[in-house]
Amino acid sequence: MSLKSAAQWLGGAALLLLCELIGRALVDLLSLPIPGSVVGMVLLLVGLLIYGEVPSGLARVSELLLRFLVLIFLPASVGIYFLRDLSPRDWIVLMTAMVIGTLISLTLTALLLNRLIQRSNGRQQREQGNG
Repeated sequence: MSLKSAAQWLGGAALLLLCELIGRALVDLLSLPIPGSVVGMVLLLVGLLIYGEVPSGLARVSELLLRFLVLIFLPASVGIYFLRDLSPRDWIVLMTAMVIGTLISLTLTALLLNRLIQRSNGRQQREQGNG
């Protein structure tokens, strides 16, 4: 890994950490009922939409994090084990919330990906028209 590559990687990691810290600070300051990391992700999303592309350092860090995403979710999955004393009605509500939440996440991800692909195609067409 070259020094430039390492600097880009550290810049991407610092950007992720900064968004997370700002999100936590905003949640504490405004007493919002949502996690600070979610607010940080929304801030990062808005920043990326304004910037128009993903910086290379952030892309490298994100690619690495996505590779180990299963390990990040493992503690939450293990936590389900401790919910074994719930009533059947609670399980139905929990499963419904998980299914609806997953469907909303997949839908928003698909819409975002579609928009990014359209934006990228438009940019390539403009570059080909100018070049």
